[in-house]
Amino acid sequence: MGIVVLALMLMAASQTSTTPPPAAVPDQRAPATEYPVSVERVREGLQRPTLKIPPIDPTPVFRATITEAALENPLQGMRRALAEDPGGHGGTGGFDVLGAVMGIVKSIKAARRAHAEAEIRKDVQAALNAFCVEHDCSVLESGPLPIEGIVLPRRGRP
Repeated sequence: MGIVVLALMLMAASQTSTTPPPAAVPDQRAPATEYPVSVERVREGLQRPTLKIPPIDPTPVFRATITEAALENPLQGMRRALAEDPGGHGGTGGFDVLGAVMGIVKSIKAARRAHAEAEIRKDVQAALNAFCVEHDCSVLESGPLPIEGIVLPRRGRP
């Protein structure tokens, strides 16, 4: 019978007691807990104007440059080098090297040509002498024959 009495007491206690256990009730005498942010600071932050970010232009900008060096021949390269160093700091003392070199080249070409012409004249004269040894060349010694079909102007009459 002891068990029945214990069960009845528990049921009666659960029906009459609707209050929470004493640990769940806050103590009125204890100080209120402090929050890390005050309510006033939150209100001030909400009253500030919002930040406005300016719109970004959605079109992209691309830039490209091409630097191309023109092909040059050696003469143009020498002219460019002389133009970049007009003071003659390259050891020339302001002397026009290109003009001097071109003059030397022209004189060498002229000397070679004159030498070649002299050699050809000697060869022709030797061939003509060999021809005259075998044939009669006395007609050529009196002077050149008149050119046929060409009328020469008269001499001595105005």
